[in-house]
Amino acid sequence: MILPQREGAALAALLLAPAEAAAAATSGAAPAISVLPAHAWPPAGTAAPAARGGPARGRLAAPLMLAARAVLRRPRVRQLALRILKRFPGLYTRAYRMLLQGGGVGAAGAAPGDAAPASLSPRGQRLYRQLQRMQAAPRAPAVPGARRKLAFVCPMPPQRTGIASYAVELLPELMDAFEIELVVDQPEVSLPPALAGLPVRQAAWFAEHGAQYDQVLYQFGNSPFHSHMFALLARHPGVVVLHDFFLGGALAHAQMSGAMPNAWQDALFHAHGYAGMRRCAADEAAGVQVHKAWPASLGVLDAATRTIVHSQHARRLAQDWYGPQAVSHIDVIPHPRKPPAVHDRAAARAALGTDDDVFLVCSFGFVAPNKLVHELLEAWLGSSLARDPRCVLVLVGANHDSPYGMRVDEIVRGAGGEAGIRIAGWCDDALYRTWLQAADAGVQLRANAHGESSGAVLDCLNYGLPTIVNANGSMAEFPPDALWQLPDSFAVAELGAALETLRTDATRRRAMGQRAVALLDASFRPARCAAQYRATLDHAYADELAQAAALRAAQAAHGGASLATLAGALVQETAPARTPRRQLLVDAGTPPPALVAALLAADGGGVRVEPVYFDGAQDRYRYARQAGARLLGIAAPRGDDWVDVAPGDAVVVLAEAVAQLQTQERAAILAGWRARGVIVNLLVQVAPADAEHAAALRALVAVADRVFCTDAALAQQLAREVA
Repeated sequence: MILPQREGAALAALLLAPAEAAAAATSGAAPAISVLPAHAWPPAGTAAPAARGGPARGRLAAPLMLAARAVLRRPRVRQLALRILKRFPGLYTRAYRMLLQGGGVGAAGAAPGDAAPASLSPRGQRLYRQLQRMQAAPRAPAVPGARRKLAFVCPMPPQRTGIASYAVELLPELMDAFEIELVVDQPEVSLPPALAGLPVRQAAWFAEHGAQYDQVLYQFGNSPFHSHMFALLARHPGVVVLHDFFLGGALAHAQMSGAMPNAWQDALFHAHGYAGMRRCAADEAAGVQVHKAWPASLGVLDAATRTIVHSQHARRLAQDWYGPQAVSHIDVIPHPRKPPAVHDRAAARAALGTDDDVFLVCSFGFVAPNKLVHELLEAWLGSSLARDPRCVLVLVGANHDSPYGMRVDEIVRGAGGEAGIRIAGWCDDALYRTWLQAADAGVQLRANAHGESSGAVLDCLNYGLPTIVNANGSMAEFPPDALWQLPDSFAVAELGAALETLRTDATRRRAMGQRAVALLDASFRPARCAAQYRATLDHAYADELAQAAALRAAQAAHGGASLATLAGALVQETAPARTPRRQLLVDAGTPPPALVAALLAADGGGVRVEPVYFDGAQDRYRYARQAGARLLGIAAPRGDDWVDVAPGDAVVVLAEAVAQLQTQERAAILAGWRARGVIVNLLVQVAPADAEHAAALRALVAVADRVFCTDAALAQQLAREVA
């Protein structure tokens, strides 16, 4: 039966469908050979656009790259350079683009002996490294009551990151259950007395000795403080706490600084495929900072033995971006917050020079566009509070070094001192907590949440502040009676009314503060969260023991096989431990024809489209990534690795492009894939020209699940030829 008219995208959708869906599309008969009209095929002769991006060029590029990387590796110099650059948006955009496209060679943190053989596919290389780790440090079954040796990889004080403070609160609750050593990438560590006895290791040392730990716990955030962790996670997998679902900032810094060349580009392609790279190229040409628009975190989720996030919002983002299979190993554990050691409002106000009868509203954290500071200032200035000398609004945090921050400064200066607005700037921990004790109310707004949980909101609740938020991201998950929750997209007048109500209703403020503290006592205290941490770590450890046992059994079954040989065999004999995204592999010969471009346009939506080619020297398939990138006019992703397949994948073979080109060898590979659950599609546009051509087609048809022709006559002829 002839299928209805379809264009290239619809053809792609059909070929991506499971075999049973295609059978339904052909009236349920599931014939061996179906008919697809010629006008449904994409036109031939489509020219590839010129490639965009690629390495920075020009005589000045190399010295500029070296200078920029030297700056990026020194935090204080980096901050000064960014402060200057952001005041010149055009120059900042050009520098950003040059660094993000610069790439490099080599990868920091990967020792020569750690590399897996190039003859293995990506999954085979992961299995090889797993076998290496198992051989170097066999995992022993857990002994009841014994403390496992845990590497805790995280920036620590005095680094200016909230994750360092987070770690200081969590660690004491884990010390009874684990023998903990800290892993950092910083020259100085300042620990409170309760943690002073913990050994501190540098990241470079851990890269060489990480196998000696029973488990590793990584704290990943989206900042340069975490850029070194990507290479460590690849070498020593462990449980990951994902504080930010979007990791482009950390990845871009790792690439720009040269610490891990191509980190951003590789992570972008791994997470988002050709569709993501194509759209990123367009975004970048339009001046968009693409590392802020794409999460690129799938590589971290894949490498983690298990993942912890702090909100259902972050878990939903994983499913929305990467599909339902991405959340099977993600646990949601609240962001811990210990009760304040001191809460003395009078002393705090005296220290700040604030009178007791002043209504003090604070917004905590960096001044930035996604904190909706403009909206807060507009609401304040439009309310009666701005005209009341006993009302004060303080932005407790450093201003954003950008045109946005400059506009905030202008608004504050323009309002004049009588409006009661000031910017406190960056505060150390003691001063920050002084503001929390002194405040009467908090305002913590957010736009475009990327899976992060606001530590500032928890700080406000922890100090019993009636807190105004908008229902954006994880902030929508708080019980509405514990804070004042505005709609995600709120009117400035709504915010102004909330401020005025809290100003006049002390009873309501007090009740909200009490409910806030009760909420944290019930669900957010470190001891409770640490118990959930231990459950996740135990689960991950049990999984690791089971995987190690399976690998030992496979090693015994294969006798004295080398690790490389064993890893290659396991790729063929076993399915991935986690369900990967389905692939549509397109074997259309070299160079790829217009068909490949049409199918690549359908890349995304939970399915990964990959052009492939047959390497005749090795009788194996490779990913045709360089050719695919040229066809789309984008910077080339990583190299042409050997192909990995899994049950549910599909392959599309354009018969005319591959017939008589080692057809028997291809057919053998395709038959093996089909036996492993891969759907094999064959597309035929012309009848066999001779007996040799017919024999080649017969070999391909014999291993296909579905055959599509351009018309009924061709289908009938093909049926006779291959009968």
